[in-house]
Formats: sequence, structure tokens, C-alpha cells
Amino acid sequence: MSDESFISIKNISKHFGDVRACDDITFDIRRGEFFALLGPSGCGKTTLLRMLAGFETPTMGEIFIDGQPMAAIPPYERPVNMVFQSYAIFPHLSVAQNIGFGLRKDKLSKAEMDKKVDEALDLIAMAGYGGRGADELSGGQRQRVALARALIKKPKVLLLDEPLGALDKKLREQMQLELRDLQREVGITFVFVTHDQEEALTMSDRIAVMRDGKALEIDGPVDLYEKPKTPFCADFLGTMNFFEGSIDAIGGGEATVKTTEVGTIKSTGPNMNFSTGDAVSAAIRPENMKISFDKPTSGSFMEGKVRASAFLGDRAHVYINVEGRKDPVLTAMQNMGGAASRVGGDDHTVWLTWSDESVILLPQE
Repeated sequence: MSDESFISIKNISKHFGDVRACDDITFDIRRGEFFALLGPSGCGKTTLLRMLAGFETPTMGEIFIDGQPMAAIPPYERPVNMVFQSYAIFPHLSVAQNIGFGLRKDKLSKAEMDKKVDEALDLIAMAGYGGRGADELSGGQRQRVALARALIKKPKVLLLDEPLGALDKKLREQMQLELRDLQREVGITFVFVTHDQEEALTMSDRIAVMRDGKALEIDGPVDLYEKPKTPFCADFLGTMNFFEGSIDAIGGGEATVKTTEVGTIKSTGPNMNFSTGDAVSAAIRPENMKISFDKPTSGSFMEGKVRASAFLGDRAHVYINVEGRKDPVLTAMQNMGGAASRVGGDDHTVWLTWSDESVILLPQE
């Protein structure tokens, strides 16, 4: 992947009547990058993807691909191709005919056409499937065929609109890895729309987290998860415990937050650009809050009682009631050696511990 800007989205807005589906969005996507547009339904991610494809016209702003403005370029002449959630496989055509469908206007000989289709089948690990009917394919195979059909024209950009949404969980996880491997092999820029946080974290080089038509944060998966800058991003990517309060003291890479519910919480984590008196949320990921059955003698901790636990096989989510706090504190623990079964039943007293560096300061919404 290059650091070179390949797709430039400049001040893009799209209005449908009084609704601003996209609202003054500006960012760049790098050449060869796997870039995800992530957000809840109605955030504008699919509308933005459709403007890249040319299916929607921006109300304002401009899109450039490889330095070329796209405003006057119709969809069929843009250097992009698109894969939809429905795959749009033609049921009356064979696998080979589906994959080669976009080559029909290229005036290739049958031998050239067959060669390109065979190469595409090899790329998606479906060599020998060319003669099969579309109705003989599984969901994962249909997805591969849709990808091969989009890639056979060698577009500069592949646009993917939630292409894994119709698959079951296990197959979806398998296809996430296959899709990422495929992108690395072909080396072209992928722009991927999803509402699935794990999907975006698994596959993407960078992610744009969208909300209400805006791109709130753009960064790599690790930084977005470990160093979010907004409460929405912190809560949308995974889960988060928020303790609201105000800055009591700050300086030297350390802050003290006087919370409204659980007393004082210290932070030596990211986001120290606050001042004394600022309203903030001290945010801690569930996996960073450990359960202790004995009262700690040092460090940061709070006492609570088990409200409920959810056994998830490899891990467990445990909800802890803390005096003075309305909502339970969520902790996540790996079920190593049956650890989840030792948490105890409801109302069992425990202590929650965490490191000060795991506390992220965020502005209150």
C-alpha cells in the first residue's frame, strides 16, 4: 500500500430534500488501501459509496480518482466496479458466463475470453467450476463469483456494499480473511461499506467512522479502538464503560477526574488535551476492567456486586452493580480454565481493578 492519495473526496454533500445524507465530507483514500466506511444504518456510508460509483450525483463537492475529476464521468466509464450484498448473479448463466459478462463488449476472441475467465476462477479458488449453474452454488461461492466478475475488468477501485451481510457468522468470518488476502494479491484499492465493527477491524487498513452524514474519525483499526477521540466512536467500535465527571487536575501526562457516580478516577492514557474544570467522560474498555475476589491493597479499584453474567464460550461478559452508579459496569473476561464459572452468582461481592493508562478521556456529548 502506498501513502499516495488515490481517491480524494472534497467537501462532498448529498441532500435528499431536507435530509443531509452526506454533509461536507472531506478525506483521502490511499492507493492500494483497504478502506472501510463504518457506521449505523442511515449514517450516509452507502450514499457516499454510490457517489463514488456514479449512481448518485453530489449536491456539492467533488470526487477525484487517480487525479481525475469524476463529475462528468458516467458510472460505466469510471475506473471502478461494484459488488453488492445481493451479489446480482444471473441465475440463467453459468459461473463462467457470469464472470465473463463484463468482457462481452471488449471484442475478445473466445480463447482470450476463456483465458481471462480461467485466471479469474484461479484467483477465487474455484478452478473447474466454470460450467456450473448459478443455482448450484453456495452463498460463499456466489460471493466469490461476484468478486471475480468485478475484478476481471481490472478496475482501479473495487467498491463493496456489505457483500458479506447475507452469509452466516462462520462463513462470514472465513470470507473476511479470503477477501483481505484477495485484496493484497490484486493490489487495487478496496472501499468497503459495513455496519459490522468486527468486520471493519479485521479487514481494513483504515476506517472512516460515520454518523449523521459526517466522517467523525478516520484512522487505523488499532488507534480507533485504543485511542478514540469521540464518545460515539469509542462506543460504536466495541463497547465502553463511561464515567462522567470533570477534570479536577491535569498535567505531566496525568489527569484526575472527579466523577458524579464513583468518586475519583485517574488517567495516564491518551487524549490529555483538556483543562481543569472541563466536562469529560473517563472511558474504560470492559476487557481492561479485571475482577478480583479479594480487596486490592493498591492501584485503582472499586467494589461492586455481580448483577448477571453472559457465558459466550471462549469468554464471558459480567455485569457489576456499583453503589452510586445507575448502569452496571461491564467487564469481559477470557474463559481460561473455566474462569467464567468462578465469578459467582448474583449479588456476589467482587472488586474491579484497572490500570490508569487504560482510562481514555473523552469530551461529553
